[in-house]
Amino acid sequence: MPFAVHSSKLAIYRKSSPENKKGVTSVSISNESGISSIDSGMSEEKDCSVTETSSSARKSSTSDRACLNPILHQLEQLIVSDEWIGKDHSPVANAPRKLSAARSLSSSSSTTSCPRLNELGRTLVTSASLKSYIDLLGQHHRQSIAAWLSGNVSTSLSQLCRFPAAQLFCHPSEQSLFASYRPGIGHCLRLALRERYGSEYALKGWRAFAEQGAPVIYVTPALHVDILAYVATEFAICDVVVLDAQDDPLADYEKFAVRLNEDIKQGKKPLLLIGVVGSAILGHNDMISKLLEIRNSTAPFWIHVVGNAVAALALQKPNETLVQVLSQVDSIMFPLARWLGIPAAPIFTLHRPVDTYKPSYHEKLDSLPWWVTTQYLTPKHITEMLEQAYFLSKIMLKGLSKFKQIRIIGFDNPVEYADRVYKGIYTAPTVITFKCFYNILPENNNVDTTSGNQEQEIDSTGDAVECAEEALESSEKEMKLKLNVESNDALDEYVDSLNSWLGQGLLTECRQLGLQLIDLGTSLGLAFRFCPLESASTCNTRPAHVQQFINHLEQSMKIIDSTVAAKNEFAKNVAEFPELCSVNVNKWAGVGAVCYIPSILKGSDQHTWNEKQKQQISHLNLEIVHSLRSTDSAFSTGECQELDVSCIKFGMLSDEKDLRDLVSLVAERGKTIEESQQYMDSLAELIRQGIQAANEDLKRESNMRLQQEGVMRQLPMVGSLFNWFSPLDKEVQNIRGRSFDLNTGMIQSTETIYKHMQGDSIQETPLQTPHGNVNEKTEEEKPTLADDLVQEKA
Repeated sequence: MPFAVHSSKLAIYRKSSPENKKGVTSVSISNESGISSIDSGMSEEKDCSVTETSSSARKSSTSDRACLNPILHQLEQLIVSDEWIGKDHSPVANAPRKLSAARSLSSSSSTTSCPRLNELGRTLVTSASLKSYIDLLGQHHRQSIAAWLSGNVSTSLSQLCRFPAAQLFCHPSEQSLFASYRPGIGHCLRLALRERYGSEYALKGWRAFAEQGAPVIYVTPALHVDILAYVATEFAICDVVVLDAQDDPLADYEKFAVRLNEDIKQGKKPLLLIGVVGSAILGHNDMISKLLEIRNSTAPFWIHVVGNAVAALALQKPNETLVQVLSQVDSIMFPLARWLGIPAAPIFTLHRPVDTYKPSYHEKLDSLPWWVTTQYLTPKHITEMLEQAYFLSKIMLKGLSKFKQIRIIGFDNPVEYADRVYKGIYTAPTVITFKCFYNILPENNNVDTTSGNQEQEIDSTGDAVECAEEALESSEKEMKLKLNVESNDALDEYVDSLNSWLGQGLLTECRQLGLQLIDLGTSLGLAFRFCPLESASTCNTRPAHVQQFINHLEQSMKIIDSTVAAKNEFAKNVAEFPELCSVNVNKWAGVGAVCYIPSILKGSDQHTWNEKQKQQISHLNLEIVHSLRSTDSAFSTGECQELDVSCIKFGMLSDEKDLRDLVSLVAERGKTIEESQQYMDSLAELIRQGIQAANEDLKRESNMRLQQEGVMRQLPMVGSLFNWFSPLDKEVQNIRGRSFDLNTGMIQSTETIYKHMQGDSIQETPLQTPHGNVNEKTEEEKPTLADDLVQEKA
């Protein structure tokens, strides 16, 4: 049931006693679960005063509720449905009348925009109204509440995350995790500026940069977040340096030390470095210990850490080295709300205290949602939820490491790593990115560079190298032709197609895992991302769901293995049937595709087909697929971009031994359709249209001749006299005949029969091929119609 505005009510009124002129505020909070009210009013009032005041309050409350209900209905109409967005009419014009329909639509639609909140989520949403009410209290009262909440929450979260004596900063969570980084980074920047530039920054602003040196921000390459525009707009800082990367996309620390010294010599001030512990996509970790050593040996700067792997600090038995290293950094961002599946709670950053900084009242009050969360869940339960996410990652890593066809990105030896995770040597990864991968081209490590005789020697080392390279290139080229893969780009495209096909089934059948199919660019292509920290709590993932996924993956991999094995023999099987032509289809994970060539076009060059021939081929192939799909769903229609014709696609195979029978079935079915009466009717219709086009062409030429000769030349005696005085040109006098070519479907002038030796150009009249089947006729009429048309043509 989606959250509605009126699901929780906050009743606030002022109770006054006749005997006591001083009003005492009373707050009553109630929700659907029946939370008891909190009353700060006087307890020693007379019964009559209470009765009179209660009666007056009920009347006032009833009147206010009557006025507020339409407003709440309008707000609910805005929230429960998003159909009003982009419409011209007002979304609340007919709100009371459409409210019940909107509720029904919202509850029945699976794509509703209203988030589904649990009990904790609804309580956190209600706490937002409490924050507004606290702002109405007296200054000393509200500041005391904010200070108590901030101190309590800071202590609890510091102990939970093993970051002692830290201060807390909360900021709203954005839709994207990368966008959520910016407020935390901005807060740490303000702290670093206060510490490095002192009070002059607060007084002079950017002028302090000119006097003391321009600040420099360093970002490790694992962050993948562009913060230049943000810091330039908010802080007038334009020096944002992305550190050089090594081969393993981690920062090159030696180059960073050199760059740091160069910036110091130029009078710049290193201000902030953003490191990553557990990147969101591949789980990369920066060596924070190295960064700490460089800071201790050069110049002080603020180190801010982000990433999913910092969740290991809240485990029951975290890695001691991790705790020791991260306790020395200046600040750490924790997206704990995402990990616990409570989007209503903000993201928080823990940082060491700064002498010149004191959090404001509102910054302290922002910790109220986390006070509610820590009281509701307790730190022990939070640790158990994180432990569960790491356990799911451990099971997934162990299951994926058993498949040789699965490549876990970022792990050189996933089997060995998984064993060490189970032994407790390593911590389970926070994110597992994997893909189905086939190294179709084998490694040619042992290439025989000699020809026949083992005693034959190569004259020079250069010739031996040249022969080895030629043999290697020849072997690779032969293998590529065998697998119908012409380049590495085509191989990558085929692997992406396999992963796309794999994702169509797994993402649907295993929704509770929260799997994502992501594109990692040209180097890695499509891959699956599994991050139980972000999805386990929301999707209610259990170990049984991971085991179910492994079983589904095993069945799917058997199909892929058979398909790839069949693809190796596909070109060989197709070559046995002259009427079939193997073609390439982009982004197709199946065995391959063929094009059936009609007998009338057999032997012609594929690249010289005209539009009429391509339409004829496409029509025949579509008929074959339509006939085959009634018995086997392994076939489908496709488009060959290279030849611009329709083709027959072979899908995934569970047994590669069936390939020979399937190819033979296509060839036989093509012959049957080609020789069938239906195809003959199509050909007869093509001939009929050709004859009609020829007659229209001859009639049009006769009319043109009549216009040129005039009416007088058509009279029997007068025409001869006119022709004797003014004879006509032979080109005008003779009407050329027409011929119809069945191979090309073109109308040609008979003049080419007499003048083809002179190389005159052929004048063609385009003819339209009928789309679909021709008009149905009885079986007795069909052979006679075709014979009559041929006789008429002769």
